[in-house]
Amino acid sequence: MRRVNSHAPLRTVEKLRVLVTGADGFVGQHLISHLLTAGHEITGAVLSDLPRRGTLSDSERAGVVWFGVDMRDSDRLQSLAREARPECVFHLAGVSSRAEAQTAYTEALAVNSQGTFQLLWSLADAGLADARVIIAGSAEVYGMGGQGRITETAALHPNSAYGISKAAQDVVARATSEALELDVRVARFFPLVGPGQRDVFALPSFCRRAFRIKRGGVDSTMHVGNLDVYRDFTDVRDGIMAMARLADLDQVRHRVYNICCGEPTSVRQLLQLVFDIAGIAPDIVMDKELIRADEPEQIVGDPSRIEEETGWQAELDLRRTVDDTFHWMTQFRPT
Repeated sequence: MRRVNSHAPLRTVEKLRVLVTGADGFVGQHLISHLLTAGHEITGAVLSDLPRRGTLSDSERAGVVWFGVDMRDSDRLQSLAREARPECVFHLAGVSSRAEAQTAYTEALAVNSQGTFQLLWSLADAGLADARVIIAGSAEVYGMGGQGRITETAALHPNSAYGISKAAQDVVARATSEALELDVRVARFFPLVGPGQRDVFALPSFCRRAFRIKRGGVDSTMHVGNLDVYRDFTDVRDGIMAMARLADLDQVRHRVYNICCGEPTSVRQLLQLVFDIAGIAPDIVMDKELIRADEPEQIVGDPSRIEEETGWQAELDLRRTVDDTFHWMTQFRPT
């Protein structure tokens, strides 16, 4: 059972200059909303000068200094570091979809690993070696997983283009932080879910299709891939609190933390929650085109390290997450 933790902002009492890369993404927008509430001064780095709409309100968007930058552009990153002069950095920018990385693996590797190197180098070059850097990693680096809970000491055995790009990011982050004496922490996220997520991911895709069935006018059959796989789903709003807690830690240099609940949930259970909330009972058809041959049966993490060192624990119940995601998807989808 998920226990309640205190969703306090960064405990540092003074206002901080905070840089968030990938600021208009799924995780970035939830994080920015939290940081604005805490009163911090935020620069949001985005791929274009016009950030994508999502979960941020217009007033929240107006409270951010937006900076257009491609993570592969070293000159632009140097300008970003000199202008923003952050005291804390949340590095979320990168190719975040397994499917997208599979079709554009050279870009995924360049953005996720090379981009991380160039960001860290730019911070050091701007004299910002004291800035705390929290990097969004991924449990995909563990590969096939297994029956037990995965700890941070497990070997890295990525089995996808995305996993390889994130494992390379981990290696680059460690080597660069040690060479340049930077303060880097890595948050290895197990699957994050919640309102605002693009429907290339399972939960929002289920929600979108369930809403179309509920509304009528389309075939009531739901085509799916393998539903009998188990994942460790965490609400994105719990996830951003974990990152905030990591930013509060003192004297932690390149330490890795699993961000997860430690509880397996099957994709079948996730889909049934969507059906229950939508009030539908469609026929389910297994589609071979949607099944991945390399799909691990179970990937579940061990969150003991972050729980013991920061007091963070996942709080939000999965049914609430699905409910919020379904209603966000039906009321507003980003342009």
